[in-house]
Amino acid sequence: MTKRRYPSLMKMLLQDLLQHKWVLLLSVVVIGNALSIVYTAHLNRQLTGERDDLLSHRDTLDREWRHLVVEQNALTEHSRVERIAQEQLGMRDVETEQEVLVSWQ
Repeated sequence: MTKRRYPSLMKMLLQDLLQHKWVLLLSVVVIGNALSIVYTAHLNRQLTGERDDLLSHRDTLDREWRHLVVEQNALTEHSRVERIAQEQLGMRDVETEQEVLVSWQ
């Protein structure tokens, strides 16, 4: 009996790949494209999360600013300032006989 020799599988695969180089090239392109899509989606998700954080921070700052404006309006109200001047500093309106006019030339 004669022993039949089969070529090795690795040798057959390499020969097939060398004959069909465009298949190997297209496979590399498809895998590269898939990896770039995954990476782009990852970056997009990161940027979306960062944007949401920044919008939340902006809303917090806006709320704080509105509270400060309301507080400023309350603190600078004329009747409040007049009341504090009268109660805490003992100030009162000037009467006509106490007024002194100063002129300069």
